[in-house]
Amino acid sequence: MFFSSRIKPNLISVILLSCILFPSGVFGTEKDLSTKKDSTSQITQPYDKFSIDFGGFFAGYNSGITLQGDRMGLGVIIDLEDLLGLNSSSWALRSKTNFRFGKTNRHQVSFGYFGAKRKVIRSINSDIDIGDITISAGTEVTTKFNFSIIRAKYDYSFFQDDRVSLGASIGLFVLPISYSLEVINKKDVAQSVVAPLPVIGIRSDFLITNKLFYRQSFEILYLSFDGFTGSILDLDLSLEYRPLKHFGFGMGLNATKFELETSGNEYPNVDFHGAIITGYTGVYVFAKYSL
Repeated sequence: MFFSSRIKPNLISVILLSCILFPSGVFGTEKDLSTKKDSTSQITQPYDKFSIDFGGFFAGYNSGITLQGDRMGLGVIIDLEDLLGLNSSSWALRSKTNFRFGKTNRHQVSFGYFGAKRKVIRSINSDIDIGDITISAGTEVTTKFNFSIIRAKYDYSFFQDDRVSLGASIGLFVLPISYSLEVINKKDVAQSVVAPLPVIGIRSDFLITNKLFYRQSFEILYLSFDGFTGSILDLDLSLEYRPLKHFGFGMGLNATKFELETSGNEYPNVDFHGAIITGYTGVYVFAKYSL
């Protein structure tokens, strides 16, 4: 139900296009770079033991919420951007840390963070029913929506040579989400949720030249039990240029979709009645230090 109607077709197109533009056979004709030693700025191995990057992300958002009040069941999802006026695009912080271990460098753990905070004050154009509250047209509403993703995952490279690394991963997305609607002379509507959700994924790294990398990953989850339904889809494509041995920079495209519907009775750290739909697609830039 969650993926069939909401996943944008262009995500699938991006995956197919990336496979066409960057097939593994393209890289098999060049010489082995992993054993070369260079005292200048050349890279001596294609896969870093340790790396950390930090940057900014300009993203476009599409978010909606619905609450279950004491007098009613779940209602119509309220679009936070169109109806309540939250900015549909903004800058966000993004960081990532990777660590490879083992004699063959096939094992990897990674940690990442994405965080965005949005706030708007706006007079609404039509009546809104949310939870047990009805907000009349013309009322000034202060809307806040904060959304973060803290991710941790383990990755194993089932195929790896001096140019190509293909891996599968298992991990955990922790999503702290909070939102509030503040109305003068009315009860405020506020909810927060921390949703820990496991994910599985695939990943590929390509060394195009001794200074240029192409990376892509795809992670997914669909989970439904005991009144809880959650789903995540995350696609990440990036290019990294390494002008110096330990320093580089790059840019990428990231699209994430998250949906949660629950009564809050069974799943850990999820204590609300309602549904949240949020997602973003955007371009990010980053600087990177590696060893």
